[in-house]
Amino acid sequence: MKASCCIEMIYTEYPFLERIARAADAGFDAVEFWNWDTKDLAAIKTTLDKAGIGVAAFQSNLGGTLIHPDHRDSFVAGIQKSLRKAQEMNCPSMFLLTDELGDDRSVRFQFPELSQEEKYASVLEGMKMLAPLAEEAGVTLVLEPLNVHVDHPGYFCSRSQMGLELVREVNSPNVKLLYDIYHMQVMEGNVIHNLTNNLDVIGHVHVADVPGRHEPGTGELNYANIFRALEKAGYDGYVGFEFEPTGPSEEIAAQALKLLKG
Repeated sequence: MKASCCIEMIYTEYPFLERIARAADAGFDAVEFWNWDTKDLAAIKTTLDKAGIGVAAFQSNLGGTLIHPDHRDSFVAGIQKSLRKAQEMNCPSMFLLTDELGDDRSVRFQFPELSQEEKYASVLEGMKMLAPLAEEAGVTLVLEPLNVHVDHPGYFCSRSQMGLELVREVNSPNVKLLYDIYHMQVMEGNVIHNLTNNLDVIGHVHVADVPGRHEPGTGELNYANIFRALEKAGYDGYVGFEFEPTGPSEEIAAQALKLLKG
């Protein structure tokens, strides 16, 4: 398994670009971040090359939503632009959300006039439109279910089962699931079973403990067992550490990496 560091949450004691070198020095295989459109990608690429580290993933969404059919075309156009940026950055994957999140991370537009079935159909159609674009770009879109109980009220795809069904219906090698252990523990638990039985369509894993979204070992999840189960099941993709450290980033990141890599 490869380790990726979310530099939106870890090493925040330092300026953004400096976090890349900090992650590389700690032994991470790659970094990841959220929105690209507010960042200097050229400077990030130069810094990555200098540090000898890559970018595992960043956000594809540029606003808009998949859940309403009237918004699909503009949403897809935004993702197409993001895919080109991923190619420029030699980035293998991009996070995909079903909804647009506001500054407080809640969903901006929920469209109560639409039924759950109508929203699902719209998301599925949009993902089917995105699949050939991702395949052509050579980038994998990883759909991320998020929890609605703590962090993202109103988010449509809030359980792994829905995400897995959508990905399997799209049936593309370049559309997979991002299984965020923190979010799915909040929503449903049963983490090891759900992970290891669906690795054929899981393209990225995110890590944080529950409650609090802090580093492994601060909450109720047994990450040593989770990592062992993933390794035994043959997962060889990225494990993205996306947590808020409870102490100095260097110390906490080193502990988290040791738990994954030994």
